[in-house]
Amino acid sequence: MSRKGLGAILREADLISETQLRDALSAQKTFGERLASVLVRQCTLTEKFAVTYLGRQLGVPGVDLSRQEIDLELLEKVPLELCERHLVFPVKVQGARLQIAMADPNDQKLVSEIEFKTGARLAPMIALDASIKNAIVEARRALKTGQKTIRPNVQKALSGRLATPPGNAAGVTPGAEGGAPSDDVEVLVVESLMDEVQELRIIESLGSAPAASPAAPPRAPAVEETQTILAVDDDPSVLRMIEMLLQSKRYRVLTARAGREALAKVRESMPDLVILDGMLPEVHGFEICRQLKTSERFRHIPVLMVSAVHTGWRFAADVKQTYGADDYLEKPFEAADLLRRVEALLSRAPETVAPASEAAARQQLKEGVIALKNDKLDEAMAAFTRGLAIDQFSDLLHYYLAMTYEKKDMVFHAIDHYEKAIELNPGFYDAITSLANLYQKQEFWRKAVEMWELALSATKDETVRARIKDHLLSLL
Repeated sequence: MSRKGLGAILREADLISETQLRDALSAQKTFGERLASVLVRQCTLTEKFAVTYLGRQLGVPGVDLSRQEIDLELLEKVPLELCERHLVFPVKVQGARLQIAMADPNDQKLVSEIEFKTGARLAPMIALDASIKNAIVEARRALKTGQKTIRPNVQKALSGRLATPPGNAAGVTPGAEGGAPSDDVEVLVVESLMDEVQELRIIESLGSAPAASPAAPPRAPAVEETQTILAVDDDPSVLRMIEMLLQSKRYRVLTARAGREALAKVRESMPDLVILDGMLPEVHGFEICRQLKTSERFRHIPVLMVSAVHTGWRFAADVKQTYGADDYLEKPFEAADLLRRVEALLSRAPETVAPASEAAARQQLKEGVIALKNDKLDEAMAAFTRGLAIDQFSDLLHYYLAMTYEKKDMVFHAIDHYEKAIELNPGFYDAITSLANLYQKQEFWRKAVEMWELALSATKDETVRARIKDHLLSLL
C-alpha cells in the first residue's frame, strides 16, 4: 500500500488550507525541492518535524541541521565543491563513521562514490534539501571570516532576511523536479501556521508506528457490545478461554500476551477494564497495574489482577494497597466468579476519563519542547515530569525527558527514560538510536550492540539495515 503524502496528512489534520497547500506545491515546482523543504522555508513546519516525517517515510535516520554545531574542519574530508554538486554536508564523526546529511541517503551509488573520493566511511542521514543548501551558504560565509564552526538554521536565516531561492545560493544545482529561475526571486517569510501541539501529535503518530506488520483489524463489535475489555495473559489457552467467556456476554475483547503489547493496547484503545496476569514477559503485570493507577489519564480504568503464583487473602490485600488493583482473582478460577467480578467492576467504573487529562499531558509536552529548544533545561525537565505525572504511558514524554537529562550530563537518568520510551514503543527508532549512541559514549559496548540489534528490527529498509550491520561489526 502506498504511503500517504505530507500534503495529504496536513490537510486531513486541517493544519493548512487547500490554498496554502496549492501555493506550497507551486513553490515546490519553482524550487525543485521536496514539499517538506518548501514548508520549512515558509515557516509552516519546523525542521525537526520535517526530518522526522521524511525519516519515517523513507525508513532512514534523520538529522535536524538546525540542532547541530558543525566543525568546518570536516570540509577537508568532504569539500564544499563536492557538497554543492551532490547536495550533501558532513555533520560529525561518530565512532569510525562520518555522519553525512544527504538529500537522498538511499542513493547507494552516490554514497560509494563519496566514500571512494574522500576515503571516509559514511553514515548517511536524511536532511532537508533547503537545510543542506543553507548549510553550504553558511559554511562559505564562515570560511571567509575565519569561523571554525557553524550552527545552520534555515528558518533563522529566513527570519532575518528575504531568502534566496534554492538553486541560486552558492551555485547549488536545483533538484530534478524543476529548475530555479535565473533571476533572484524574493520569498516572503510567513508566520508559522502549525500549532506545536498539533505538530507533536503528528510526530507521535509517525513515531508510534509499529515496526512489525500491523495486526489484522479487530472484528466489528455487535450492536449489543458497549464495553471493551483488555485481557492480558502469556498462556494462550487461558487467554482464549477468557476471550470466549467474555464474548459470550457481548463484551468487545482485546488480548495481549506480553507486557509491552499490553501497554500499547491500553494507550491505543483506552479499554473499560483490564484483566491482567501478574507474571508476564518483558514487563510484569504488577508493574503495569502500578503505572496505570499512578497515571491521571489511565487510573480510572478498573484492573482485575489474576495470578496462579501468589495466593491468599493477605497477598490480595497487598496487591490492592501497593499496586492499586481494584480486585484480585487466583488461578484457577470459576467462569462464573470471573464474570461476577467483571460485572461488579464495570458497574462502578466511571464512564469517562478525567476531564482534559490528555490535553493537559500534551500541553506539558509542548511547554517542555519549547523550553528544551531554548536550552532552558530545568524548565523542560519540570514540564516533562509534570506530563508524566498525568500520562506515564507517553513514549514522547519519556523520550524528551531523556534527551533533557542527556544534555545535563545526567547519563543514568537519560538511559532510564530512553529505555521506558522503547518499552512503551519498541519501534521508536529515534529513541533506540539515541540510547545506542549514549551507551557507546559511555563505553557500555554490550548494551550498545543490543540497541543497534533492536534498531535492525525497527526499520525494514535494507539499505539502513546494511549500514546498521556494518556499524555492529565495527563494535564487535
